This record gives sequence, structure tokens and C-alpha cells, in this order.
Amino acid sequence: MSVPREVWNSLSRSSLATRVSIVLLAASLIGGVALRTVWLDQVPPGLHHDEACDAYDAYSILLTGRDHHGNLLPVIAQGFNDYRMVLFDYSLVPLIGAFGLKPAVVRLGAAIWGSIDLVAVAIIAALTLGLPAAAIAVLLGALSPWHLALSRYGIETTAASATVSMAMACFFLWLRRHNDRWLLLSAAFFGLSLYSYAITRAFTPLMILFLAHSYEREIEKARGPALAALGILVLFATPHIIFFLLRPDETLAPAKLLSIIHYPSTCPGCIISPDMAPPSLMVYLRNLGANWLSFFTPSFLFLHGDRGDHWTMVHPSGFGQLLPAQALLIGLSLIALLDPRRRKLGFLLFGWLLCATLPAALTIPLGIWNPEPGVASPSPWMLIDQSLPNQPLSASILLSHPDSRHAALAMVPWTLLSALGFVVLLDLIPKARLVRGAVAVLLLAALLFSGAKFVKSYFRDYPSIAAPYFSYGMDEVVRAIRKFDDGRSPVVITDRMKMPYIFVLFFQRYNPSAFQRGPVFYGPGYSPPPANSFAPVIAFDRYRFGDPGAAFSAAEHGIFVFARTETLPTYPALTVRYPDGSIAYNVVVK
Repeated sequence: MSVPREVWNSLSRSSLATRVSIVLLAASLIGGVALRTVWLDQVPPGLHHDEACDAYDAYSILLTGRDHHGNLLPVIAQGFNDYRMVLFDYSLVPLIGAFGLKPAVVRLGAAIWGSIDLVAVAIIAALTLGLPAAAIAVLLGALSPWHLALSRYGIETTAASATVSMAMACFFLWLRRHNDRWLLLSAAFFGLSLYSYAITRAFTPLMILFLAHSYEREIEKARGPALAALGILVLFATPHIIFFLLRPDETLAPAKLLSIIHYPSTCPGCIISPDMAPPSLMVYLRNLGANWLSFFTPSFLFLHGDRGDHWTMVHPSGFGQLLPAQALLIGLSLIALLDPRRRKLGFLLFGWLLCATLPAALTIPLGIWNPEPGVASPSPWMLIDQSLPNQPLSASILLSHPDSRHAALAMVPWTLLSALGFVVLLDLIPKARLVRGAVAVLLLAALLFSGAKFVKSYFRDYPSIAAPYFSYGMDEVVRAIRKFDDGRSPVVITDRMKMPYIFVLFFQRYNPSAFQRGPVFYGPGYSPPPANSFAPVIAFDRYRFGDPGAAFSAAEHGIFVFARTETLPTYPALTVRYPDGSIAYNVVVK
């Protein structure tokens, strides 16, 4: 009983502001974790093909030690031949081993990383700004439209943010406590971040160089531990270096696929001829600048947010990536640059933001592909109505389509800048406790109001709107296939969705060893991977992916899955519907 009594006595001697801050901090952490873990099988609805790929790779590693393409303990996962980082996949392995291959499990992995990120934010803010600012920072993170949505989406973005935040938390602990073990642990987290998300391969070296410059004196005094930390970073980077030397094409695949520089050569539908001169340096710089500025516009941050693309709607429409009240706080944080007490921290946070957004600016936002004229948010029907042409890159289209996933490493510095602005706000108002308390209560009320409005929309309205983007109903389709399957008939599934084969593997819990043995057939005109990114799988085992109407006419028997707008040859055995009652898929048995 002595420890609880000592803690209670310590709190009793603390100021009212400290006690309120501790309560708010604890409540925000608990609430943030709860918001990230409830109803994971329902919100978002269905399952995104990228989520299914990450989860099935983890399932395959669990059972065979290889990703689903057969790569042994991969340093970079082949994925859809887009060669993604593996930390998130490996973190899913124990979860899938314990709870099975389910949509909620892959999202639980993202939720855990998101919760770790909130803890890291609390540590950084408490060390640099104090407990009241830490409580505000965690509350902002818990309710953040950006952070909450990505923490419930089973891909690697929150793993990237969490590893970087933990690295920064350990770095600040080293500065505060002068214990060199924290510096070594910071280096380990930075090294781990290299395996979290493709964007970190550019961000992490930039951030480390920025920290080394900003804290040159402190690092010079700890030369031995600093060299040991550098050795840890080199050790973590070595597998990447070896993989690059052995397989450079696969290592550079994400950059070639999504970089601004390579976009003209990967622009289907654009009028580009072999003798056409490449864009000038000024055009590249203009596009780069527009893409970078897109992450700082009021539309992206506070009004409309990430508008999504034809295959993904991570965020509900009508909300910015940050809460509206953060606009005031971020504006106030600029004043800290004039205050000698907080100038260094202010420059550090803005530098962190710069390091996070520059690599994202080099990356093509997915929302620019096949843009729909006159439509702010791309609809999910592009694969059904494939008449939408692509367009050459322009500054205007880049400026209007920022991608929240590519800039995910900016979530935490925006949150900490808001907390810094809160501290500046308290400094600007009179010292009277009553006045400060009233301002804090008003700010808290504004944050809770806008945060609650987003949470309500996300859990109530968003699932019906987002269902088509998450291939809603494919679990029901696969159950119907099992129900009607005689073990011999071909199964033909429409290809008017992204990578339909991965849903069969996921929901059938298909034996990874059998898929690795093949044969696996790819679409006409595509070489087998790794020659082509996103080469479509058109057949494996008894499963075919293409036009179910043509297959129905040619086959004597089988199971055929039609998309909503495809003409049915006969009455369906099962109709799968979206939450709003509209048709998603029809299953026909012959």
C-alpha cells in the first residue's frame, strides 16, 4: 500500500493545473486507444486490397517463413510487386497467430501502432512543453481525423509514425536525463523506421542530419555514444544496402512507380510519344513545389482533407486532416520562434515538419489518377466505367490532391506545434488563475466539440459511403463460393476491382505453400513479377479473374461473380449488397 499512498500524496501536493492535466492526459490516452480498437471489423467497412495483402503476407510468413510470392524472410515484401516495407507485416504475425486471419486483426495491428504513437507524443510533449501541453497534444492526437483514420486502416503508415515518434521521444529523454542508453535506443527506433514505410528511406536520413545539426554541441560532448548510435543505424541499414546491391530494380520500384520524375513514363492515357522531349527542369520544380504546398493548404489541413482516389477513401469527406481549433494554435506557435526560451524547440518542430513533407512532395498522390471532371472526390466506379482518361501532370491537379498517407509522418509535428501554440497562448493571457482556466476550458470545449463531430461522422456516416472503396461484400462472396463449390468447377470473379485474387487468398485462408508453388498466371502483356508493378493475377488453381459474362457463355458449369453493372445471363443465386442497400456483387451458378 506504500506506493499508491506515496503517489497519492505527491498528487495531493501538486497544483490543481497539474492534477487536471494528469487526469486529462490519462483520459485522452484511454479514449484514444478505445477509439482505435472498437468495431474494427465494421469501420472501415469491408477490406481494402492493401490491407488484405499485408495480412496475407503475414499469414504466409507465419506458416511458411515466406511472403505469398515465396520470398524467404523478406527484407522488402513483394506485395503487389510494389515492394513495400515489412515491419508492419512482421508485427501482424503474432496477432494473426493468436486471433486468426481476419479484417479486425490486421486493423488491430494499425491500432496498436497508433496507440504507441500517442504514448510517444505524450512523452515528447511532457519533456519539452510540460504536462498541460502534453494533455492537449494527446487529446488532439486521440481525436485527430488524420491520426484516428490511419490508426484504423491496416497498412504501414502508423507503424512509420510510431517508430519515428518513439525515436524522437528517446532522443529527448537522452537530452533531459543524460543517459546514453536513450540515445542508443533512439538510433534503434530510427533504424527500425527504415523498415516501416517507403517514405522513411528518405525521411530518416534527413531527420537524423537535422537533429545532428540542431544539437551539434550535445552530440559532440557524447562522441563515443554518438558513434555507437551511428553504428546501430548502419547495422539496421545494412540489409537494405545488401538488398539494393542484389536487387536494385525491386528496391527502387516504389520510387519509380510513384515519383514525380518518373510519372510521364507511367501515365496511361497521356499523349506521350517516344520522340517527345522530357519536361524541363522548371516544370519538375513547379510540380514539386505544388505537391509540397498541397500539404499546407487550409483545404487539406482544416476544410476538406484528403479527397481520396478511386480505390481508397480513408477519411470521411467534409473534414480536414486536423481539427479546426488547431489553426489558431498552429498560428500561435509561430510566435515561439521569437521567444528565446522556446525558439530552438519551435525550429525543431518546423524542421521535423519539413523533413516529413519533402519526401512526400516527391511522391505522386494517388488521387490524380484518372480524375473525374467536375468531381471533387473521385468515385469508386472507375474500374467499372473505365472510360475515364488519365491526364498529364500539372501543378493545379497536384495542389488539389494531397495524399494523407504519403505525408503521415507530418501528423505528429503538427500535433506538437499545436501544443506549443497552446503554451504560447497561456503565456499571452494574464497570469490570473481564473482567466487562464477559463481560456483552457473554452479551448478544450472547442476541441471536444469538433472532435466529437468527426468521431460521430466517422462511425455513423462514413461506413455506408466508404463501402465500395473497401470491396465491401467480398467476404460474403467467398462464403457463397464455398457454399456452391463442388470442388471441381471453375470459379470466375470479375476483375472490376483492384487485385481480386488477394480476397480469395485472404477469405479462403488459402494455403500459402500451394499458392507459392503455382502456377500463377498474369494478364496479357504483363511479364511475371518483378518486371511489372501491379501486374494483375488473372488465374491460379481453379480461380479465374476477368469477364464473368464471357466465361459463363463458354463454360458448361461453374461459379461466376459479377460486379453491380455487369449484365447477368440468368437469375443470381446470391446478391450481395452494400450497407445502403445497393447491389455490390451477384453470384451466378451454372
